[in-house]
Order: sequence, then structure tokens, then C-alpha cells
Amino acid sequence: MLFFFEHHGMKGNDFFRVNELRGRSFPAHLHRAYELIYVMQGELSLQIEDKNYTMTTGDLAFIFNNQIHHFSAETNCVLHITLFSPEIVGSFYSLYRDYVPENNVIHLCHQVDFFQCESIYAQKSLLYQICDQLLKSTKMEKVNKHSQTAILQQVFTYVDVNYGSDCSLKDISKAIQYDYAYLSKLFVRMTKMKFTEYLNNYRISQACYLLMQQQDSVLNIAEKCGYTNLRSFHRNFRRIMECSPTEYLDRYGYLHNSNINME
Repeated sequence: MLFFFEHHGMKGNDFFRVNELRGRSFPAHLHRAYELIYVMQGELSLQIEDKNYTMTTGDLAFIFNNQIHHFSAETNCVLHITLFSPEIVGSFYSLYRDYVPENNVIHLCHQVDFFQCESIYAQKSLLYQICDQLLKSTKMEKVNKHSQTAILQQVFTYVDVNYGSDCSLKDISKAIQYDYAYLSKLFVRMTKMKFTEYLNNYRISQACYLLMQQQDSVLNIAEKCGYTNLRSFHRNFRRIMECSPTEYLDRYGYLHNSNINME
């Protein structure tokens, strides 16, 4: 499962979760939940479908359900990411469920603490304020629904379940019964990356999460994330994260109390 995107926001009508990320990147994905990406510090490069955004401190991206998106953060970037069920803002969702913003990014003049929204009333109050600001700052455009997004969702779901074992696009094409060549071209066109690149990014993102849990060795983490060769894991980790697993832990202050066996 890709870090905290469990079940793609399908945990119920009152699902609301906030997490803090530091210097992290995520490969292309989509989910049913609404997602807010709030930049507390630093700079973030965000792509939502065919639109690219450079976000800085105080910027907030409102990503609608089933919008394909991925992001890359600078080392010093601090993000607060909120996933919530569309039903929490039911009136807004019923009006705009078939729309997406022309511009997904707004700027919040005053710092917001999503972690303080413990009750459903606090959550609704803050979220509706953000909905209001979004509507005041941009136009909404009708979604052009087509089956290709549904196909891509099947690919993401397959990876979500099978990333720890053999997981090739050919395997996926057989499983979901689509032509391999068609699926390969579709994936590149909609995510702007090859499937192997996506899979490696996904696996390394999951490895970062497991490393920070400090409950397993690097060797076991590599195997859990689908790498049968430790050298290949280290090479991909350094290429994607620009540091080794040990350096990653040290950079974020986890190594001083770690009991990981760094094999």
C-alpha cells in the first residue's frame, strides 16, 4: 500500500486523515478521496494530469477525486497532506462531482493547522472555507469522463497489491485483459513516465516508509518491496532519493535511536 493512501479514501463518509511529509516524492496515482497538499516550508513541484505547478510556502493544492497526480519535493520541503471523503463536504461534492478546477492551487494568507481539526465540525468548517476560496479564485471545468482513467486505476490497483513480487506491465495486461502495447502507450501518455519508472518510484516510496518504522533490516525491506537483488535496490534508492537508505534515515533524524540492522 502506498504509504497513507489506504484504500484510496474508501474508508467511509467521515474519512479524514492528515500526515506530514518531509522531502518526499510520490509517483503518479489517483484515488476517490479529495486531497489537500499544503506547503508549510520549501518548494514543491506538482503535476495534476497535464498541468504543472511550482508551489511554495503557504500554497495549497486541492486535488479532486480521480485526478492523476504526482509530486516531487525539495529536501527541506515540509508538507501537510490531508485526505478526506468527498461526503464531508457533501453540498460542494454534489454540485461539482463532475467538475475539476482550472487551477488547483490557491494561496492561504494565514497558516492553517489541519492537525487541530479533531471533530467533524472543525473539519467541515475548515474544508468548506477552502472550498469557498477555491471557487472564488478559479473556474470549474466539466470532466471529460472516459474509460482510460478507469483502465489506469486498474493498473494502480494491481501495483498496490503486487509491488512486493514480480509485477510487470505484461502481467498486468494479462490480468486486466488489455493489449500490452496499448496499455504501455496509454500509461506513458497519462502519467508522463514509463511503467518501470513508476514501479521503481512506488517501491522506493514504500521502502522509505518501512525504513522510518525502524522495525526491519534494509535487506528485508528491499525484499518486501519487490527487489531480489540488494545492489539493485540500493542503486534505485540512490537514484530516486539522491541518497542511500542510511543517509535517508540520518537526514531525517531517525538514525540516532534506530535499531535497524543495516545489512
